[in-house]
This record gives sequence, C-alpha cells and structure tokens, in this order.
Amino acid sequence: MSNHVLSHSETDDLGEIIAVHCFLEPFDLAFKINALLGLKLVRTDYDISFKQTEEKYMVYSTDPSSEGPLVFLYSNSYIKSSINKSSRLLFDQESTEHSLMPELNSADYIIKYVDENKTIDSFIKSLSLLKELSSCYKVAESKIKSKHNLIL
Repeated sequence: MSNHVLSHSETDDLGEIIAVHCFLEPFDLAFKINALLGLKLVRTDYDISFKQTEEKYMVYSTDPSSEGPLVFLYSNSYIKSSINKSSRLLFDQESTEHSLMPELNSADYIIKYVDENKTIDSFIKSLSLLKELSSCYKVAESKIKSKHNLIL
C-alpha cells in the first residue's frame, strides 16, 4: 500500500466520529453497511500507517465525488506479533494490540461521517439495525484526542 500525504484542506473538514463495536472482519462490515444503507464503501489504495511504528490500519471510504455523505470506515486495532527469545513460557511469541484512536481502544472500528446535511443521527440509527453490531455511538468531540489520525 502506498503512503498518503495530507494537504492543508484535508485537515479542515467537520466530520463526526462514530465508534463501532462489531465482531466482523472489515470487508464483511463494509459489505453489510453497503447493503443496508445503499453506500458504496470500497477499500482505499492506502492504509493509515505511521513512520515511527509498523502499525497499519485498513481504510474503506465512499467516493468523495459522489452524492451524499462522505463516509470512512477504519479498523481501530493492529496486532503486532513478536518473538521473545528470553521468554521461559511454552510459547515464545508475544502479541500486543495497538489502537488507531487509543482513547477508543475498546471500539473495533471507527467511522468518520462527513455530511453537510447533518444526518448523523439517522445514520447511526440505521447502522444500529445491523444485527452483527454490538453497539455504535457518536463520540463527543471533547473525548477525541487523536482525530488527526483519521484525516485522509
């Protein structure tokens, strides 16, 4: 996957953040959201990654040139496996989980919803109809510390 460089205009959008708790794989969740809500979420050509770590987070989005809201679906977890040769345990492999938004580390996915018509409440209500979702809710902006991780 290629790296994405931000332009100044991308940091100014007024998107809302939705936390999603769900056991589905990202492609399956995107498919079900598309089927339920009539969106066209597709895997982007780039993942979110950081220079100082190996972390990579999958991104799905709707086409910015299409009518309607701009929706981004992000995986919120990355599991890093490493081998600990000094371990005296039965297995020498260790796994650590990292989050794209550490303040929402219990959320499996993050949705960034950008719409001029401010229809986020009806979007969340429709999204909650997916039986595979444990919960989904709008995150108060005051609780978000790492929103710039989601700028695309």
